[in-house]
Amino acid sequence: MKLSKFLLGTAVGLAAGVAALYYKQRTVEAPARRNNTRVFDDFSAVDLDEFGDQLSVAAADPKALVLAQPDEKYVLEGRLTTPEFELPAFKDLVVSWNALTPVGTEVEVSARVNVSGHWSKWHSWGRWSTNQLSGSVANDVEDSLAGIDTDTLTVKTGVATRAQLSIRLRSNDQRQTPVLKLLAASMKPVKTDLMVDDQTVEVDRVISAPAYSQEIRDPKLAPGICSPTTISMAVNRQNADILPEEAALRNYDTTYDGFGNWSFSTAMAGSLGYRAYTAFTNLDGLRREIAKGFPVGVSVQYTNDPNNGKLPYVKQAPGDTYGHLLLVTGFTKLNGVDMVAVNDSYADHDDEAKRFYRLDQFSEAWHSRVAYFVGANYDGYDRLAQPSRVTVDLAPDATHRYFSVNLHEQRLPITKEMITQSKPFTLASTTVAVTTDGGDPVATTAQQQFEYADVDDEGRLAIDVDAIKAANPAATEVTVYIARLAQPTLVGTIPLVTSHDPE
Repeated sequence: MKLSKFLLGTAVGLAAGVAALYYKQRTVEAPARRNNTRVFDDFSAVDLDEFGDQLSVAAADPKALVLAQPDEKYVLEGRLTTPEFELPAFKDLVVSWNALTPVGTEVEVSARVNVSGHWSKWHSWGRWSTNQLSGSVANDVEDSLAGIDTDTLTVKTGVATRAQLSIRLRSNDQRQTPVLKLLAASMKPVKTDLMVDDQTVEVDRVISAPAYSQEIRDPKLAPGICSPTTISMAVNRQNADILPEEAALRNYDTTYDGFGNWSFSTAMAGSLGYRAYTAFTNLDGLRREIAKGFPVGVSVQYTNDPNNGKLPYVKQAPGDTYGHLLLVTGFTKLNGVDMVAVNDSYADHDDEAKRFYRLDQFSEAWHSRVAYFVGANYDGYDRLAQPSRVTVDLAPDATHRYFSVNLHEQRLPITKEMITQSKPFTLASTTVAVTTDGGDPVATTAQQQFEYADVDDEGRLAIDVDAIKAANPAATEVTVYIARLAQPTLVGTIPLVTSHDPE
């Protein structure tokens, strides 16, 4: 069975992007979704003769691209290069992709730009996968025209007016292939001020989305996971149910040594089956998404101190930040004042994350004009919305306070180094999150109350079930989530039977 069939199951249909570019016999381009953003999301019309025999459309989804599979074995690498395309004059460019990357596979996206008739070299966004360590490029190519810093390509002198994208699909296993669903580029125009609010879109709506505080998550992750927490809120508002820690450990950039890579963040949402990309936009761009029912992640900086003098002042903000992601959930008026509704993970607790900021103050804080657009599931991809999880057995010792983790009857020690290791994070980095049933009903698992377990010198989880039972009399079960970097989460349960209860 082809992997593409195994992953997808049924044929799907998508709104046409710019696939008409690929037809040699056609000269008319499909309309762009935004004049400063170009999205390629239909590969059914690609003339694959131009790419040799390395790539193919997916058998179960002809609008997706996979490695070719001659003789029932996938080739190990294929490359797609888009046509050159025009954009308004720009200095900054971000790219996005949506891809499924089974174990042993990865993608690498590159771009080049044209400045005054001269093409830059190809600049890479690094190697990316949800099942192995990913990293932006460590040493950008030497180029007098442009350079890339983590997730943003910047024109060094003058402005660019054309761009071209390229993506490599790679596998180290002939039984596996990446599945490419979307490739996009967005630029910040130099002749249009995105800070100006034309307000051609009217909307008075606040979308109900789960609100999470990053401050109460695993302490070693909490300071830096605003971006994956924002993505978690966006996808969990639909049909996903991912913990912020799981999202973070799927989103780590080993080169940047952090979780805030814009391109990686929307790629992570794409790996869950959502149509997602990063774009430069304005307030009307946010209003359009809210009107369609989709909250939007944005990159901001702010202070709650009116005397700060260095950062934009936002009344009611949780503190000071020079770089932060939050989720915009709506626009409305309060007492006649235009307000923006947000879920801000900088808050101390989940129930404090839902906030209203004055529109004018929010606009100044949203200095980057960078946004995460996270749309609906691709048709037929909804079952991918849940994070990869594997059930394990948690075997107690005689005291019911220490539990061994067993996977397929094989013991997996969880060491102190694994749960305490902070930057740089490695494949050993692990979060052990513990929660119980029996509390107030919540819409998503991440809204439950979590503790973070310790381990003993033998690699067993230290969980005092007697104390948990005493603190939660209505609870009948403990659930343990062992989230790991670029690996499936291990999930086990413990019945809440105290040592004083009959077996």
